[in-house]
Amino acid sequence: MTSRHAITAVAIANCLGSRNEVVFARAFDGSDGFRPATAFFAFPFETELGVMDLHDEENGDDWAGCAPTRLARVALASARQITGAVQAAIERWGARRVAYVFSSSTGGLEQTERHLAPHPSLAGGLHFDYAYADHGIDATVAAFARRLGARGLQASVSTACSSGLKALATAARFIEHDLADAVVVASADSLCRTTIFGFASLGLLAPTATRPFGRDRCGITLGEGSAYLLLERKSPETARQALGWLAGLGARTDAFHQTSPHPEGVGAELAMRQALGRAGLEVADLDLVLAHATGTRLNDAVEGAALGRLLGTAVPVTATKSLTGHTLGSSGLTALVLAVEALRRQEIPATLRADPVDPSLGLTVISERTAARLDQVLVNAFGFGGSNASAVVSAHA
Repeated sequence: MTSRHAITAVAIANCLGSRNEVVFARAFDGSDGFRPATAFFAFPFETELGVMDLHDEENGDDWAGCAPTRLARVALASARQITGAVQAAIERWGARRVAYVFSSSTGGLEQTERHLAPHPSLAGGLHFDYAYADHGIDATVAAFARRLGARGLQASVSTACSSGLKALATAARFIEHDLADAVVVASADSLCRTTIFGFASLGLLAPTATRPFGRDRCGITLGEGSAYLLLERKSPETARQALGWLAGLGARTDAFHQTSPHPEGVGAELAMRQALGRAGLEVADLDLVLAHATGTRLNDAVEGAALGRLLGTAVPVTATKSLTGHTLGSSGLTALVLAVEALRRQEIPATLRADPVDPSLGLTVISERTAARLDQVLVNAFGFGGSNASAVVSAHA
């Protein structure tokens, strides 16, 4: 990155709540929003899920002009919160200089599941009264950008669980190449049966709430949620309004296996080092890492190994998926928004259920809410196919 970009607004919604103030309060109080999977569907196995309460988003089609899919309603909870900030950016830069980049892993797949299920009126047959436009990763892009008033470039990104941070990288490039002055960076993923059964078939779902970095960890708790932020070119006005600064980004691909990371975390380490290098920082400058930390035996061990080589025990680590669940393509931006709030509060949210921490990881895992001086925070998001992304968020320009 050639310069730091201002983060002038953030929005977040997940199983903890549908408004920033609720999510932040519950996250830093050490609450999760997990419920038995039967709150979503009658699965033939036990697990917990981070299911959103979407009652307030029933009129999503009225707001955005798109089909009110579960994905659209999950995204809407964040998009509504950032509308005022986007309008202010449009006044600063002009509507055609405000871009919109959306990211997701599963898109509107839940919509397709419902429409391809046996329909009572057809005596068990299938019905197809929906359009693919309701399903795709890009299904909400034009509608949400139009509703927000962003008339600049539009893009959608899908790289599994690294999608949100990859979308952030796209946004940064738009600004650096003078294609935009402000970018709405958006992410959302909604629960669907295909994803839940798929993770179950891989033996990755935890029967009870996930325990990232814990000695007794046994898998993932899946969730749904959205996270939005407004990234703007540095100027005197955006400097005054900045909640934090995007200082550096890193991305590397292992290409080791379709669903497993490189066993030594090579790509993860390279992504973190690249993010630090582009931020102009040394490891000693870091104050906190928000880890990817899915809670599986393998992924936590791999990330732990990479973090151990990079940081040793000098930098505290926390795992926000213990609070929100794994929101897939939205997990990176979800963690980054929580990192911005951590900078504001000068507090580290706890990793729930981590105690006792796995001693083989050699990490300093924060297991209770902790006051700390925070200036530089590293955020990780690692996805299937070895797609690794890291970002550094700074309190100062």
